[in-house]
Amino acid sequence: MDANNPTLNMFRALSDECRLRILRAVSQAELSVAELVGVLGLPQSTVSRHLKPLRETGLLGTRRNGTSVFYHRGPAFSDPELNQVIDRSLAQIAGGNEDRASVRQVLDQRTSRNKDFFDGLAGRYGSLTEPGGGWSALASALAMGFAGCKVADVGAGEGALTLSLARFCQEVVAVDLSPRMLMTLRDTADKAGLGSKVKTCEGDLEMLPITDAEMDAVFISQALHHAAQPAAAIIEATRVLRPGGRLIILDLVAHEQEWVREEYADLWLGFEPKQLEIYLSEAGLQIGEVAQLPGATPDLPILLMTAHKPNPNKEEK
Repeated sequence: MDANNPTLNMFRALSDECRLRILRAVSQAELSVAELVGVLGLPQSTVSRHLKPLRETGLLGTRRNGTSVFYHRGPAFSDPELNQVIDRSLAQIAGGNEDRASVRQVLDQRTSRNKDFFDGLAGRYGSLTEPGGGWSALASALAMGFAGCKVADVGAGEGALTLSLARFCQEVVAVDLSPRMLMTLRDTADKAGLGSKVKTCEGDLEMLPITDAEMDAVFISQALHHAAQPAAAIIEATRVLRPGGRLIILDLVAHEQEWVREEYADLWLGFEPKQLEIYLSEAGLQIGEVAQLPGATPDLPILLMTAHKPNPNKEEK
């Protein structure tokens, strides 16, 4: 590459028919290297070799998703005139219909993979919507450790965890954004004879309707990945904890299952343990236990983390 002549470098990059086919393919859809290999019918080494100059000249851009890198039109296409010139050239390259059909097949395969996943989940769907994906025994065991405490279940949903806690706790404050979820929770709690121990509150993870230092423990179960600002939600949970109080987070380990954004309105594809540790430390919490548990499917493992709010009146060990 000639660092002093980017225009010349760009036209050199465009001088190969394979590179033009790559640009035509990514104009139709964002594609990974493996998908481009299938579309072009070329060895991976050949495709990778041609991607480099296209990327270096700004003709290709990249987006990392988990372990995969997806290619799309780069910043060079922000020039409308250049965009028109290249598009006219791409239309003249042979094999356009075939390449477009191949890209369409790649997109169909993505859809099919998701369909297969849900087909395989049929009959077990409910377990995915339980906190953590079918961990009721673990929830009950955890709840026994909070006997006599006042706790908050933040992002409570229909209240599976709330009810487990209410069997043992002094009081459970269930917070959720959805009034309908809270109505269902209230009805279920009353029918289970636990209504007197459950308080339902409509509210956001980042603005809890709870006073400062009121809770012995706060649970954020399968809710943090719905928070617009997860770090702010943890700071807010810290605010309502009394000194010495515990925060228990149950969520998903970082994953690449993009479909959950659409199916479950997830804003975040889980969390790396290190990232949550940073959030907890920045909120002023002392990190406790960290564990990963099997989820409802192998693609969605569960992350369990605990932390406590330091008590200035007690020496921290």
